[in-house]
Amino acid sequence: MIDAQDEALAEEVGGLLRRLIACDTSNPPGNETHALALLEEYLLNAGLDCERVYKDPDRANLVVTLPGNGQGPSLGFLGHVDVVPADRTRWSVDPFAGIERDGVIWGRGAVDMKCQVAATCVALATLARQGFRPQGDLMLFLTSDEEGGMAGVGAPYLVEARPELCPDFIVGEGAGERYDTSVGPIYLLDHGVKCTASATLTVRGRAGDASLPGGGPNALLELTRLLERVQAYEAPVRVPAEIEQLIDTLAPGPSPHAQRLEQACGTHPAFDRLLRSLVRDVIHPTIAESPGPKNIIPEQATATLSCTVLPDTTAEILERELRDALGEGDYDLDVVEPKGGLISELETPLHTAIADYLAEHDPDARLVPALGYGFSDCHVFRESYGSVAYGFIPFPHGDAMQNLETKHGHDERILVEDLVFQTRAAMAVAQRIGSPLAGATR
Repeated sequence: MIDAQDEALAEEVGGLLRRLIACDTSNPPGNETHALALLEEYLLNAGLDCERVYKDPDRANLVVTLPGNGQGPSLGFLGHVDVVPADRTRWSVDPFAGIERDGVIWGRGAVDMKCQVAATCVALATLARQGFRPQGDLMLFLTSDEEGGMAGVGAPYLVEARPELCPDFIVGEGAGERYDTSVGPIYLLDHGVKCTASATLTVRGRAGDASLPGGGPNALLELTRLLERVQAYEAPVRVPAEIEQLIDTLAPGPSPHAQRLEQACGTHPAFDRLLRSLVRDVIHPTIAESPGPKNIIPEQATATLSCTVLPDTTAEILERELRDALGEGDYDLDVVEPKGGLISELETPLHTAIADYLAEHDPDARLVPALGYGFSDCHVFRESYGSVAYGFIPFPHGDAMQNLETKHGHDERILVEDLVFQTRAAMAVAQRIGSPLAGATR
């Protein structure tokens, strides 16, 4: 429950989140600028510096700064304001109404990731109103087009347009759910992510009259056969070094990590899905197309395969695995080079700041480094600026499985208690990094 001293904070951050959810920034088309304008007005009123950086004025990015005195490291909170589309007919509430009910805020983006955007905005606004002066610049990077990533208007454009920013530390989206496992409560800290890639599978048949039996090969049927092979395929297990500590925590022992994987997966229902995704490549068909009139046997059919692969996976390695999954057949395969996979070092002042906050406010829990299972803009900041970037949004009170199942699904929602905790955590981390004790280097 929220205590009396947090009631005002809950009203402020909850109100901002509800207004953000009410801005429909479904991507496509995005139209993120109207959400950023809302945030810009709020942040300017708190005395923060704001700059829009955009290639498309309807799809801007916002850089917010609380200037430091140049004596310490800079810290940025990174968030995106676009969301995946929502089918209103599948929700129990309007996904863009920003409804609050019984201490829970509902709507698309409540978890991914307008909650963190709202929390970090309120954290910086509060610090600015209190007169906090950090040693290094304290920043917000609010971006467009993270969910789609193909328009060239979001984080990749921002870092290209503003190469001088170079934040030392970044806190972005990623882990942070509290898992009540059989070995005790655990939070994950993403200090890297898997790579993302895609492949286009094309098969050909022979056109013919669909009114006649027999005829030549049907491209659509052959595509279906190949996709069934993808569904049945079991990718080999490869345990990255970044996952070994998590397995050691969940299933300690001298046996090889791959042998202890099943025990680790059994410690929490979420880990049965998360861990399995972090030790193998994940391949799913997401788009299938067969153009042409309905009365002609299709002579061509294509499918897009979404691939989330382990770090250091190249296009050549991925193509070999896809061909192993597909097996024999007359098809073409066009594989896009994987992106992502960069890892940030641990044992940094930012790592310590996050761990210390959790130790104070949730002392029974452990913070364990891991990889993110999907792409985030943290990769762009690691690659372009060399920033130490962690994905972390704490959810100490919410249901971890609920987050996992709803953030790209239906009835996405967040407890106001968690929203307040996220705001307090962001303020504490900012104050810790911005204090003289944080030092002038990483």
